Amino acid sequence: MEKDIFISQFLKLFPEFNDQYIEHMEFNQEFLGHVFFGDEVSTHVERLLQEHSDIEQIEKFFRFFEWMALHSDLYIVQILSTTILYNLGGDIDVLHKAGQYMGPHTKKLSVEIEDLHTGKHFS
Repeated sequence: MEKDIFISQFLKLFPEFNDQYIEHMEFNQEFLGHVFFGDEVSTHVERLLQEHSDIEQIEKFFRFFEWMALHSDLYIVQILSTTILYNLGGDIDVLHKAGQYMGPHTKKLSVEIEDLHTGKHFS
């Protein structure tokens, strides 16, 4: 049930992902949060951060990420930390740009993930 509310909230805020979501569901026959957010969302946000041109959209994503970080459902928090933030940490320049937009809870998760996996993080 939480997954349904989660993806519904995401698609309401980011309707541009509706087609990718439909394809994901047709291919997988179920919602796989780590796959969807890893393949579609984190790569999109990474591109936005690399181009650094659509600040409003970047801020919108990071407000959603902060909502995820504060969620009581561990599955949602894990999608954020082990999929989205881990992927963004793959490029130190992207990670530094992302740090400018992270709320306090998102930033805490990002630091934990980067310390755990690579020992690198932003200040």
